[in-house]
Amino acid sequence: MRNVFMILTAMALMALPLAPLFAAGEVAIYTGTVQWIGKAPADEQAQICVDMLNDAGISNTWFDSDGDMDALADWMDSVTGDQGLDVCVLYGDLPPPVYPEGNSQTDGSIGETFIETTDGDTFINHADYMFWGLGGRNEVGGLQNMMDIEGITMWDDDTAMTVTDDGKAIAPSLTDFASDRPFHVDELDGDWEVEVSLAQSDDGTRADPIIVRDGNLGRLIPVIQTNGGDEPKGAVAAEIIIWLMSTTPVEPAGKLSTTWGDLKAVR
Repeated sequence: MRNVFMILTAMALMALPLAPLFAAGEVAIYTGTVQWIGKAPADEQAQICVDMLNDAGISNTWFDSDGDMDALADWMDSVTGDQGLDVCVLYGDLPPPVYPEGNSQTDGSIGETFIETTDGDTFINHADYMFWGLGGRNEVGGLQNMMDIEGITMWDDDTAMTVTDDGKAIAPSLTDFASDRPFHVDELDGDWEVEVSLAQSDDGTRADPIIVRDGNLGRLIPVIQTNGGDEPKGAVAAEIIIWLMSTTPVEPAGKLSTTWGDLKAVR
């Protein structure tokens, strides 16, 4: 009788909904304000991303008005710490409700809190310098404060990016291009590590797109940082998101001091 009870209990537990244990991830796309890309082309790329995410069955919300800044911040606040991998896609601007402009809240903003839980929550940024902000809202301080790395920067116009083998596998739409604001791999510090480099310079010190992660916390993913470029930003973002949400990500490559040599070679 005891064995029968145990079997029935196990069956009942198996029948329970799994949502509380395995929260579904969500995606927010914001094109209300943009930088280094026009509103119309940003919306075109966002639509491509939305269509691909819908086809993949990934829940998403597109905030397409500058009046949606507060709604985006509310969304971000609501999904932070929900045990699901959530992604926010930006087109060159970081709205002040998410991170107050002028670097007036250098610690503890909604945006920073979003990437500081073990959910692995992620920002993807297209076009301009990540977190620089519309009209230079934050300049270099945006990225530095969000990452807590004093010297991190994103410069170097027209830096040749060659797609790696990982990049080809994760984002088939990605091709070689010239990045105007590549990520500086050699300036990583603290617990930040390279998870995957999708395209990079010959010496491996610059990369775009690249997935970097703060230990077991959140991720930043610069994706095609170009001034007015017509590259397939929306498709590449969608492919990266689909990979993140459907594949167990590779282990972080390790500290820069021990793995930078491996990153030099284009895979």
